[in-house]
Amino acid sequence: MTTYPTSSSSDRISFGLLLWMVAFAVLASGIGVGYAVLKNNQVAERTEINKLNREIALCKMNANQYNAKSDALTNRWAMLERLSQDGSALRDIQHSQIEIARSSREESGMRATAAR
Repeated sequence: MTTYPTSSSSDRISFGLLLWMVAFAVLASGIGVGYAVLKNNQVAERTEINKLNREIALCKMNANQYNAKSDALTNRWAMLERLSQDGSALRDIQHSQIEIARSSREESGMRATAAR
């Protein structure tokens, strides 16, 4: 029969040390899982932000295209060209033909000033 040395230099691990090692392993694995979950959330948020940025860029591009189309449709010279191509009787108005309409409030103020 073999006998094991019973001296104080034996290679036995005490129960307290074993308990601390298990607690440390559980804590380290919990921290690792928590880090992975947080990193996954960060990646998901970054993906969502990139998606929203692409949608914003698309909306800005659509707005610019709409503005360009509306500018082309409301351009004075383009409108005159379309009218002449359609054979419309509408023609350009001379500046001398333009009359400025005043509101009734402005006219009453002018009358009061003239009466003084």
